[in-house]
Amino acid sequence: MGWHKPIKPKKRTDLVGQTGTLKHKITIIDANESFHGVDVQVRDFRGEKYWTSLDNVELDSEKDSAGTESLDETRF
Repeated sequence: MGWHKPIKPKKRTDLVGQTGTLKHKITIIDANESFHGVDVQVRDFRGEKYWTSLDNVELDSEKDSAGTESLDETRF
């Protein structure tokens, strides 16, 4: 094996300004139901908390023991 020049990444200007959806794991930390539906407060992997509609959340079919929290535990 010899020395190789580092490969320079190709700039993708065609992607700059595009919008899309990033799916990431969240934990529901609060929920309210009213006549318009169910709203859930979630915490994402960065610790950010925000409210969204349950319609926007795809729930895991099984509980992930590594991703769940005790109801008695409060993390900030």
